[in-house]
Parts: sequence; structure tokens; C-alpha cells
Amino acid sequence: MPFQPGQSGNPAGWPRGSRNKKTIALEGLLDGEAEAVMQKMISLAKLGDDVAMRLCVERMMAPRRERPVPLELPRIEIAFIT
Repeated sequence: MPFQPGQSGNPAGWPRGSRNKKTIALEGLLDGEAEAVMQKMISLAKLGDDVAMRLCVERMMAPRRERPVPLELPRIEIAFIT
């Protein structure tokens, strides 16, 4: 095994919690305007703009991941052995 458990493949890589410079810059630009932008998006959604509606719903609800999917499977009566 080339690496021990818990050891990074690149110990000199990005430190934990570090963030992309572009993301930080964009968040800085949006910080003061986020409420106004959301109000405009909501008003467009209320007027029937499909894209605005989709964006509003995407921002209001986090995506659901790793949810179990209920499946009805038939009962196995005979085991096939080859």
C-alpha cells in the first residue's frame, strides 16, 4: 500500500478549508447585493419567468442526495446454480 490511512497523496497540497480565489472574489462582489438580486429573481418568477422559477427553487431547497429508493422486488423461489 503506497499511502498510510489518513495520509494525503500530496502532503504539500492545498490545506484543509482553503478556497478558490475566484470564488472568494465573486462572493465579495455579491455580498452587498444578494438580497436585491434575490428580490428581483422572485419578482421575475412571480411574473412567470421559467428560468427564474427554477433558480428560486434550486436556491430554496438543497438537492436531495443519497436517499433510499423503494423497490418492489419479486420473491426468489428457485436458486439457479451453474
